[in-house]
Amino acid sequence: MAPLLRHLRAAVAAVADGAPSDPVNRLLAAYPPRLHVSTHEGAGLAHLHYARDGEPGVSWLGRSCGAALAHIGCGVPEVTIGRCQAAGCARFFVDQSRNRSRRFCGNKCASRTTVAAYRARSR
Repeated sequence: MAPLLRHLRAAVAAVADGAPSDPVNRLLAAYPPRLHVSTHEGAGLAHLHYARDGEPGVSWLGRSCGAALAHIGCGVPEVTIGRCQAAGCARFFVDQSRNRSRRFCGNKCASRTTVAAYRARSR
């Protein structure tokens, strides 16, 4: 699990920061997607799978995340991944705001940053 997390964190950071796609490519090389169309044996509409059923969870997760980050990094679909701007927070988030201007992973980090800025101005 640790190798996947290392690859995944670097790939998400590259997409969030608009950096070169080398970390995404390393994730894809380590966990190459095995694309196939599935209807779940006729039980549903045709759709894409990035890994085969029955694969170990880590492989499935690496393949699926690698493919998703590659799509997001190329702008399809139009999704923005951001990095929290709060001091000491290392989280990422999906920015679904109307103008893609979200800066924090959640209210806790936003409030903490606002209070710290207010206190710094008050001194």
